[in-house]
Amino acid sequence: MIKFINKHYKNIIFCLVGTFVNALGVNCFLLGANLGDGGTVGISLALKYTLGLSPALTSLIINTLVVFVGWKFLSKTTAIYTVIANTSLSFFLNLTEGINLGIDDFVINSVFGGAVIGIGAGLVISTGSTLGGTSVIAKIINKYTDIKTSQGIFMLDGLVVLSFLLVLPVENVLFTIIMLFVTERATSFIIEGFNPKKAVTIISNKNEGISNKINTFTGRGSTLLTGSGGYSKSERTMLYVVVPQSQVTRIKKLVNKEDEHAFLAIHDVRDVLGSGFININ
Repeated sequence: MIKFINKHYKNIIFCLVGTFVNALGVNCFLLGANLGDGGTVGISLALKYTLGLSPALTSLIINTLVVFVGWKFLSKTTAIYTVIANTSLSFFLNLTEGINLGIDDFVINSVFGGAVIGIGAGLVISTGSTLGGTSVIAKIINKYTDIKTSQGIFMLDGLVVLSFLLVLPVENVLFTIIMLFVTERATSFIIEGFNPKKAVTIISNKNEGISNKINTFTGRGSTLLTGSGGYSKSERTMLYVVVPQSQVTRIKKLVNKEDEHAFLAIHDVRDVLGSGFININ
């Protein structure tokens, strides 16, 4: 374990910071406004509102059971990260339990609560860990069905949120949904960084000229791929390049100027590693 900590201490620190921020978001914004959440934290909040049980205790119990059941569906590193994240989240939920900002405005609590929780979740997920709960269950469902992990998480979180209709007023549940949307955006922002990247695939008869123009404009190289049309069977070249989102509009104009009949496909990119971006090591 000491060897693991020495090798992964940076990610462990991010896990600890992320779960601390997450716990602050729950105690400072959600509990004060009686808002819900997704995942096991959402279940813990429902138990808090109905039975008065501590979210710190119930989330630890639920996550421990879920990780124990789903251990074999996670890689060893991810499983260890998940245990660290879940344990520290419960600890910080208990540590910050007495912190209450006294804000009773639904809009403020849902927006800022979602942002803070999203930042915390993003820090945890960026390490390769999960916050347990629905993420692990979704992996199990994916193992035995055709349901994708992302779809499973969405469905399970949706069921948790809908369950709040049994314990909270409709208004609270609607603001919970707003909070979850803000959480998702904040999480994506942390994972993708301040300047998310886009992958651009270009099919044109003038790809070599377009490649040179893109290289001059962005300073980044591109890749020419050979393919054949599904209908015409004729060989074509495809240009593939990854650029910052801020340069996408200029790339579109540049391509259109070179070849107005070019075909472009622009994709979201989550992680970009390698020369010119982030070192793999």
